[in-house]
Amino acid sequence: MNYAIILAAGVGQRMRNSGLPKQFLKLMGKPIIVYTLEKFEECREIDRVIVVCHGSYVEHMNSLIALYRISKADRVIVGGSDRQNSLQKGLGTVVEEGGKEDDIVVIHDGVRPLVDPSILHENIRIARQHGCAVTVHPVTETVVITDAEDAGMDDFKKREDTYSMTSPQTFRLGSILDAYRKTEIAKNQALPLLDAAMVYARAGGEVHLVKEQGVNLKITTPEDYYFLKAMLELEENKFVFGL
Repeated sequence: MNYAIILAAGVGQRMRNSGLPKQFLKLMGKPIIVYTLEKFEECREIDRVIVVCHGSYVEHMNSLIALYRISKADRVIVGGSDRQNSLQKGLGTVVEEGGKEDDIVVIHDGVRPLVDPSILHENIRIARQHGCAVTVHPVTETVVITDAEDAGMDDFKKREDTYSMTSPQTFRLGSILDAYRKTEIAKNQALPLLDAAMVYARAGGEVHLVKEQGVNLKITTPEDYYFLKAMLELEENKFVFGL
């Protein structure tokens, strides 16, 4: 089985809007979260989808899933106090649903609706082969890494060797559960473990990269919202004009 855990429990404080969380904002008449869920609904390799949602919006999420006929998303659960807690709740639900150690779990941000189907396919393929696959995007500018207010030559990194992590992040269920157990024992961390890939690496796992070239935008700020609108309009026009 290939499960997907869609993280949609945030409240979008950086969007500076007083209404719905960003995943429920509409673009071209459809909520952002629905665009994301449709990608997983259309992916033949995904068998089931678990949506991790803020407790105040579970009913609203279920109504959207029914309205847009997202048949694979048959479970909406309440998220935790932070991303890691929500992740662990999602993994626990996969176990409750009968997930086996060799099953694959694809973890994705609900506000990354432009994920390419080929990236989903490659994540599943690599994770099945190696136990872990993490989507990364090559940076386009030179990177400097320093904890000071100045930099030396050794602080500059080649673009060709530098990536930003996006999502999905994909694992064999048994491997990621084991990683969380190990990091739970080693509580004191110098570097905050912000997502599943960091937990997996901290537990000694080898992280295999899936390099994406397209636009896999995460909607975080109002500017991102308008970038996404432009991208969706571009995709629609390509279809209309046969491009």
